[in-house]
Amino acid sequence: MTGPSDWPLPPEGVRFFVPTFLRDHLAGNPLTRELYPHAMGYYPRAAGHAVRRDSHVDHLVLYCCDGAGTLSVDGHEWPVAAGDVMLLPRDVLHAYAASGDDPWTLYWVHFDGTRTGDFWAAIGFERERPVARLGRSPKLLADFETLLGVRRSGYSPPVFVHAANHLRAMLSYLAVVSPRSATRQAGGFDLDHVDALMQANLHHHLDLDTLAASVNLSRYTFARQYKRLTGMPPIQNFIHMKMERACYLLDISTRSVQQIAFELGYEDAYYFSRLFRKVVGVSPTRYRAMRYG
Repeated sequence: MTGPSDWPLPPEGVRFFVPTFLRDHLAGNPLTRELYPHAMGYYPRAAGHAVRRDSHVDHLVLYCCDGAGTLSVDGHEWPVAAGDVMLLPRDVLHAYAASGDDPWTLYWVHFDGTRTGDFWAAIGFERERPVARLGRSPKLLADFETLLGVRRSGYSPPVFVHAANHLRAMLSYLAVVSPRSATRQAGGFDLDHVDALMQANLHHHLDLDTLAASVNLSRYTFARQYKRLTGMPPIQNFIHMKMERACYLLDISTRSVQQIAFELGYEDAYYFSRLFRKVVGVSPTRYRAMRYG
């Protein structure tokens, strides 16, 4: 088996294949031929997800952001937990499966290119260690979400060129942080865990009680420590993350302001626009118009 699995996709999941004509374009483009995506996706709480590949002709990175599972390579099995990255170059035959008790949530991307070997070398891939203990990474979550944004581009070649170079930046980032020496801890709680929770909920609402409970602190203690460590109240930072995502969606899509507001968890587009103006300094409509000079 090669390519993405045929695991039954739930409504909130994503499985996106780059069309053949765009793969050919990326493979021939001097800006992208060194590294470009074949397929990408997001599998939330993937109960029953199991894959075995007896052939593997492209390259694959999977990021477990929640839950657990196992990976098998060369007859050896590794546990996979939240914050782990599975690194699977071409020809590394493998099998993996979500935990039955606590099924994982995965982001993944299949890719190819003329310089993939150089990226694996930079990451420090070792066949004997196909799982990198990266930890909870809000940046990697945001990077995958950005990569998945291409599926609404109308198969625009320039957007896919941008996505290929974004993938290049993602793998370069893995080369910097993998293997990770330690999960960032400060002020009595894990900031990466909190920021990852925010990134995972950009399409929803989060309140202070939920954030505090995620690190077993009272809301007062959590808010005080978070602001002391970051210089910003937690909910304000969450709103900034949402507006950063809104800017990206305004840049790469033709979706209306109302559609973008709804995607980011705001039913009132006017309220969303007020927040956007407060954070960014201009209205969403003005921001989009500024792209054209």
